[in-house]
Formats: sequence, C-alpha cells, structure tokens
Amino acid sequence: MLALVAAGLVGGFGAAKLADDPHTARPELVVGVVTWSNEQTRSVAFEEDGTAHRPRDGDTIYSVIAEGWQDVDGTLHHEGTYPSCLAGEKGDPVSTDRHRVGLEVLHRDTGGQPQHIVVHVRCLD
Repeated sequence: MLALVAAGLVGGFGAAKLADDPHTARPELVVGVVTWSNEQTRSVAFEEDGTAHRPRDGDTIYSVIAEGWQDVDGTLHHEGTYPSCLAGEKGDPVSTDRHRVGLEVLHRDTGGQPQHIVVHVRCLD
C-alpha cells in the first residue's frame, strides 16, 4: 500500500513538472516612479524602487502594450485607453509628472539592451 502511495506521489509530481511549460512568459511586478511618458509612442521612463539611478545610466524605457489598466481606486479599465496616471495634459501626449505605479513587465533579451514590455499598469497615486 505504501509503495502505491509513493508511486502515486512520484507520478503526480512528475506530471506536474512536465505540465510546467518553460516557454511560458510570466510578468514580473515592479513598483516605482514613471518620470516621463509619451502616449503617442506608448513609452515610459521608469525608476524602480530600491534601484540606484546614476545620471550617466540614462533612462530605462518601457513599452506599454497594456490594453487594460487599474486606476488608483482599483477600478479596472479595458477600453484601450491610456492610463490616466501616465497621460499628459489635454492636447499634449507627453507627461513629465512623477507618478507611482505598479507595472507587470515582461523582459526580453535582444542580445543588447534588454526590452521591457508592460502588460498591465496599476496607478498608485
């Protein structure tokens, strides 16, 4: 009986391991401040909390492909609008307002500069 239980456990763990696809992209949640945003190009400059930023480092640019986003009150928006905390003033696609956000990001190694792709935005202020 104990051998059957052990065989079942080993088989179950083995099946679970095989079902875990190593090619599945999983976003990483990063929290910090957007220092610059351009609604037309859907690009933002982002400084992650706890990361030292030296002036010579330049900006870390993220591409925002998120169709949905979450406002500061927790309301989800899925109409394809640009997140309000990233948007500029009416008629100006660029914002340099500093806003705290949570970004769900996929990182892509391109062989040179890594590409950062935002799949979800949560406005924190």
